[in-house]
Amino acid sequence: MFKNTVQIIGTGPGNRDYLLPIAKKAIEEADCLMGARRVLSQFNYPKKEKVYFEGHIDKITPFIKNNLGEKKIAVLVSGDAGLYSFLGKISRAFKKKDYAVISGISSLQLAFAKIGESWEDAKIISLHGRKPQNLIEEAKNSRKMFLFLDAKFPPQKVARYLLDKGIKNKQAFVFENLSYPNERIIATDLKNLSKMDGFALCVMIIKK
Repeated sequence: MFKNTVQIIGTGPGNRDYLLPIAKKAIEEADCLMGARRVLSQFNYPKKEKVYFEGHIDKITPFIKNNLGEKKIAVLVSGDAGLYSFLGKISRAFKKKDYAVISGISSLQLAFAKIGESWEDAKIISLHGRKPQNLIEEAKNSRKMFLFLDAKFPPQKVARYLLDKGIKNKQAFVFENLSYPNERIIATDLKNLSKMDGFALCVMIIKK
């Protein structure tokens, strides 16, 4: 499976039940696993080398270049490898022949499945480490929005921000710990959501 390539592998939304068989096979074949600590913690392979993203992300590309063809390297990313992941950085640093991509089930797909709706008409926005520059415009013009959130921009803060900018009459679906045993899904409106607090890892859908 590896040949002389590095594998960029989408590991799904979190629960191992959503890990695709082809991804599991590639992970088992790898000599070295790279990724965020939260992602790698799902895979207990004591004999495999592990390289964590945290703290030295600028060293990842040089590490891959120095070991390409020598080690079977698997870069593990949450969700789908092609959706707000490390794939963009890899594709700019390497030739297409040097890497291969294995898709995963994204939290976007799972969230819309949970509410029984399609997502081909949804606007996808990441607020993970980003400022909400186009959020108001998209909220006005989009029937559905899917938001990737982080601890600095949790659901209640998004709701307050939208309300302060005059966005009203919107449904909000918050997906906390999506796919895990302690999963929690909240269906409400922006006003009620703005009064809530204490959320953990979340993604969010906003719709008319």
